[in-house]
Amino acid sequence: MTDIPLAAYSALLHSDNVATVCRALNMYQVAAAYTQLSGGNPLEELADDTRQVALQILARPPAPGDTDVPAGFDHVSALNVLTTLAHPEDAAAITQATAPSTDPQIQALARLIHEKLT
Repeated sequence: MTDIPLAAYSALLHSDNVATVCRALNMYQVAAAYTQLSGGNPLEELADDTRQVALQILARPPAPGDTDVPAGFDHVSALNVLTTLAHPEDAAAITQATAPSTDPQIQALARLIHEKLT
């Protein structure tokens, strides 16, 4: 992949706008799904950076919802990408971030990640 799309993705990933960052995380998940069809993730070079951003999101309280997005949408996006990118050493941080949640989607994603890590 050329540097321009990677730079554009990186700019989205490091935006000050949480919704934009979540779009980038979701883009990574879509690109990872292409791996099954095309044999490669075009954003793979930025996998570790994407993982770190997802973990940083989980280290903060969930974003409040509004008329366009539900509460905790940022944690859902972070957990979605971590289903692909989480490392065993991330398990404690994921547990700490998700244990207080009563959101069934967040709990289901956390269980999925832990199953993959064990």
